[in-house]
Amino acid sequence: MPDLILRKIFDQYDYPVLCKMERVCKRWMNIISTKFRKEIHEVSIERLGSMFPQAHQCVPFRRLSISCPSDSHDFLAGVFRRSRLSFMKMTTDLNFLAGIDQIHVTKDNGRRYFSNVEDLWLLIIHPSDDVTQRFLSIEGTLFSELQQLTLQVHVDPRNYKNVGEIVKSFILRYPKSNINLELHAEKSMHILNQISVLPSLPLYKIKLICTDFDQPQLRLDQLYAVMREQNIQAKNITMRDWSLFADGTTPVSYNPLDTFRISSCSIETVDNLVRSLQMTASQSTQPEGVPPAKKKKVVKKKKETEVVTEEGLVPKPKKKIVKKVVKKKKPVAFIKKLEVAGQCTLHGLTFLQQKAHTELERRLTTVIPELDVDCSEIYYCW
Repeated sequence: MPDLILRKIFDQYDYPVLCKMERVCKRWMNIISTKFRKEIHEVSIERLGSMFPQAHQCVPFRRLSISCPSDSHDFLAGVFRRSRLSFMKMTTDLNFLAGIDQIHVTKDNGRRYFSNVEDLWLLIIHPSDDVTQRFLSIEGTLFSELQQLTLQVHVDPRNYKNVGEIVKSFILRYPKSNINLELHAEKSMHILNQISVLPSLPLYKIKLICTDFDQPQLRLDQLYAVMREQNIQAKNITMRDWSLFADGTTPVSYNPLDTFRISSCSIETVDNLVRSLQMTASQSTQPEGVPPAKKKKVVKKKKETEVVTEEGLVPKPKKKIVKKVVKKKKPVAFIKKLEVAGQCTLHGLTFLQQKAHTELERRLTTVIPELDVDCSEIYYCW
């Protein structure tokens, strides 16, 4: 039977069945292995709460989702044998990477385990001293070059320093990658304490998520102070499920922002938030310590319009004067966009009910005309 017909037949079966069919003969194994390399470019490994190993392939997204107990080393070894070098995107947890040496993987010395992975989503939960040390000892053999890195940290007060060491290792290993940081915690104190031990790093996005149902308070002035002290710069900041307090005298960020997003939060004082955003927008985009560029003075020299010859004075032909039109560059906004989404409560404007966000937009556009305010995703439960 031709390979073309076999491939069409294999398209009718799911991943677990194909793994069994590849054992029929070497020819079938080669065809199925080629099929996996073409169709699986992303892997998601979940090892929390799984009683037995299972795998599901989502062909349209080129994704393989794996759920298995933490001791399923043989099962994972089979998955990696088939598709390890075709993975370009990976979602997993820190414990898995720290114990990767327990899984039998055939690779050359000096070659990375996942040399083609460019996008990593890493879940960090309770990184003990042992897990952290094992990860730090092996992290240099995991990936070649990460372009996108998302660290989802469930903050544990006992492991602040370990998280800081893990983040630092990624920064030193992949300085050119775009880093997103998600911090999940019950109290804002845990968030601030975790940020205070992080190394100086540029972030594409930082997302602060509250896991407490009662929405504890998060002070934006305290967040500003700790991020400035640690020199942590983020282009995008997202707050979710907090009760936000702004004092009205402190900016929300000390570095330029692309987007400041408030999702499903309770804003304690709208007026103070508007003042803090106004102070943020009034900051200069010029880096500290760098003086503004001085304009060069252009001195025009007088040109002679006559030439002396034997016949007398001969007027010199005038040159055409071409005026250059220089367009002035628009000043770069310090904060470009504000997004208010989800079930938000705007204290001070609740009497307007479902039109509260329109009043917020009006106030912000009045004091910060260059700010793009987007409240299209907000909803109310009255």
